[in-house]
Amino acid sequence: MKLKNLSLNTKFTLSISLIIFAFCVIFSFLIYYHLKQKVIEDANEKTRIIITQIDALGNYVKEELRPAIFKLLHETGKKDEFIVEGMSTTHVRLSVMKRFNNKIGNYIYKRVSLDPINPEHKADALHVKLIEYFKKNPKNESWSGIVKSEGQEILIMAKPIIVEKGCLICHGRVKNAPKALLKIFPRSKDFTWKEGEIMGVESVSLPIASTLGEIKGVAISTFLFGVVSLIFLFVALQGAFWSFVIKPLKRLSSLFRGIVNGTEPLNQTIEAKTKDEIGELIFSFNQMAKYLYEAQEVTKKYAETLQTIFEGITDPLALVNPDCTVEMTNYAYRTWMIEGRAAVFNGKCDSERFDPDKFCCVHFLKKVIDTKKPFSEYWEGDDGRHYFIHLYPIFDDKGNVIKVVHYVKDITEKRKIEEQMRITEKLAAIGQLSAGLAHEINNPLGGIRLCLNNLVSTHMDEETKKRHIEVINQGLIKIQEIIKQLLDFSKQSELVISVVSVNTLVENVLKLTEYLISKNGIKVIKKLSPDVPEIMVDSNKIEQVFLNIVLNAIQAMDGKEGTLTIETYLENNNCYISFTDTGPGIPVEIFPKIFDPFFTTKPVGEGTGLGLSVSKSIVEQHNGRILVETSPKGTTFTVELPVR
Repeated sequence: MKLKNLSLNTKFTLSISLIIFAFCVIFSFLIYYHLKQKVIEDANEKTRIIITQIDALGNYVKEELRPAIFKLLHETGKKDEFIVEGMSTTHVRLSVMKRFNNKIGNYIYKRVSLDPINPEHKADALHVKLIEYFKKNPKNESWSGIVKSEGQEILIMAKPIIVEKGCLICHGRVKNAPKALLKIFPRSKDFTWKEGEIMGVESVSLPIASTLGEIKGVAISTFLFGVVSLIFLFVALQGAFWSFVIKPLKRLSSLFRGIVNGTEPLNQTIEAKTKDEIGELIFSFNQMAKYLYEAQEVTKKYAETLQTIFEGITDPLALVNPDCTVEMTNYAYRTWMIEGRAAVFNGKCDSERFDPDKFCCVHFLKKVIDTKKPFSEYWEGDDGRHYFIHLYPIFDDKGNVIKVVHYVKDITEKRKIEEQMRITEKLAAIGQLSAGLAHEINNPLGGIRLCLNNLVSTHMDEETKKRHIEVINQGLIKIQEIIKQLLDFSKQSELVISVVSVNTLVENVLKLTEYLISKNGIKVIKKLSPDVPEIMVDSNKIEQVFLNIVLNAIQAMDGKEGTLTIETYLENNNCYISFTDTGPGIPVEIFPKIFDPFFTTKPVGEGTGLGLSVSKSIVEQHNGRILVETSPKGTTFTVELPVR
């Protein structure tokens, strides 16, 4: 059972029980820890005193008693004698500690070495570890701690035994050792100790297992006493908590359930019998119930108003589920569904099999769900009408798409108007080109006429006639190409997508404007990248965009010699075509209006004001955009088109 599903009374009982248990455990542990630390501190202090006294006794033997005995033996001619009881510091220390333990037991004194004179003083495993510790830590003068030895805990304090010059008499070479000592402890090999080395350790240890057991008993007794005492306190608190908190809350909870289930009215008042926190809670509930009732009534009115607005939206609007079912629609959407219009969802789609060219819920929802971004598209239905479709995702708290708002707009009439505007602007552009085209046609016509006159009025050989006929033929071909280019540009057509090179489209536009560019003394710089791939566009309409921008650039330089830089490049899977002129730039006050239909700064009769508006519409139909940068030194129009 989860904790959140338990009642408040149960949670309170469990919480207090855990607190009491934790308090008793922590309190008992602190008592045990405090007493243990006190025992260890006392034992450490006692062992320190003992080892200090033993060390002082050893130093006395080493520094005063032993030298005096050696002197006495030399004076009496017994220099090879060795009195262990008075000259061996180890023997003296052990003998004193043996008598000490007869009075005060439990203390164990050891003075051992890895290679002792007396085999009984050979270091055991614990003392070998201590010797290794002091060798690794030569700066440490002592070590103390609790260890386990022979199955019981003992407190031990140890000090290293360091080789001094006087020690080497007995613990050095055999020939230097007293003969009496060799008789007691025979050996044939020399010791290899050097002055300053650690040859062993001396330690004082004290078993503390029984003492720690007594401390544990005290801690357990304290724990049990605390638990029993706190249980009585807990029972008293539980009774008070039930009377003052649980009982009033149960009454309030019962009323809440009644309101939720509809058996109790929302706008009712509960009598508060006390002025404590529970009384304040009941008072707050009364206020909240009143507020919720009023808010409920206002929400109903708002919902009715929003429903009216939603139904009154003239464009179809719906809320669609990821399983393709339509959850909510307005009147326009339902009307289109009844009419069987292609741009609305009329039923479920097969998520595994669907025609990507046919309107399908999965086809559009998949893009929104996969990208988790709004999706818009211009689409032509099977009914021949044009639609703008927009889908906006709605997310849950985990970021998953749970619903999609579907908005549709019939833009068929708008497209017709845009097409008329495009044709109008195209005719205006042709009018601007007409003078140049007339000049382009008139030049070869003059050559043709001169050649015909020569052929008719002049006697010439066959070779000369052939050259004249070739000139006439080349002139007619040039005129034919100019007229064909003009016809191709001026023809009306629906959006026809094909694979084309933008560099080729730029070259075609430059051919159409060649006369105007040369007439105005404009220098053209072409930076057409060969790395730009062919793209899927309507070549005729994109040529119209390029022509509008080039004509605007020519007019911006206003007959003055300038430079037109045309650059194509590829970046982030988009194709960019930029046109930069050296005109005076676009004034700040008119910059926001340059793409508005019929907005122009040219004199009446010299411009329709549709060029940039139509160009923007054409580029957006190709899912692209037009970027503009301007300054007093010139203006750059950049056309961005997707490669795929």
